[in-house]
Amino acid sequence: MSTASPEPESPLAPPDTVDDRSLRGLAGYQLRRADLAMQQYFVREIGEPFDLRQVEFSVLILLAANAALTHKQISESLGVAPSNMVAVMNKLAGRMLIERHEHPHDGRSFLWCLTAAGQTLEAEASGAVARMEARVLGDAAGVVTTLDALWSTGAARRD
Repeated sequence: MSTASPEPESPLAPPDTVDDRSLRGLAGYQLRRADLAMQQYFVREIGEPFDLRQVEFSVLILLAANAALTHKQISESLGVAPSNMVAVMNKLAGRMLIERHEHPHDGRSFLWCLTAAGQTLEAEASGAVARMEARVLGDAAGVVTTLDALWSTGAARRD
């Protein structure tokens, strides 16, 4: 009768739990994880109920704050290529949320404005976002101030 000794544990065996403390200590990692979580909240609480993607909601916000903007101004503000904004603007226009007007000083440009339906949807969706952020983030103002400071350094901006 032979008694085999137990196999020594391999140093390459995976742990039962992953130690991710090093990652969690990195601000960039935490910002990315927070962004993913916020995107999921947005889709569930704003995207689906209001049939809006984040970029479409952002266009409505910009137009609510600025009354009329050119395609170029919207694209630059959102950091999205003008060619990629065409489909976004067409979708919003097709839903009668925005409308295009002739530019008073530049015959080659048009100005985009919110329609009455766009103003209503923007106000409702903005209210839903404020409630979601308050519930998810708590002191959203403090978080926004911190993120704005990071953005203002210029490192994160696409200039």
